[in-house]
Amino acid sequence: MSTCDDALHEVYSYLDQEVNWYRSFLIRRHLKGCPPCVQAYKFEQRLRIVVKERLHEEVPPEFMDRLRQAIQNGP
Repeated sequence: MSTCDDALHEVYSYLDQEVNWYRSFLIRRHLKGCPPCVQAYKFEQRLRIVVKERLHEEVPPEFMDRLRQAIQNGP
């Protein structure tokens, strides 16, 4: 990573585990030496956790029953 902009641009792919081992190494190396980028990385990491937890909703059993019936009966 040559600049913070490059690192922050890649951090989203890094969090999604969509980078190869070499890019992952470069991002980790940059993060080790750049406190502002570490802060941004940690913020994004926590944000993803919060969003994932907040978007999790229980599906009512009645809905699941109707869905199963609709799938079995077809169009």
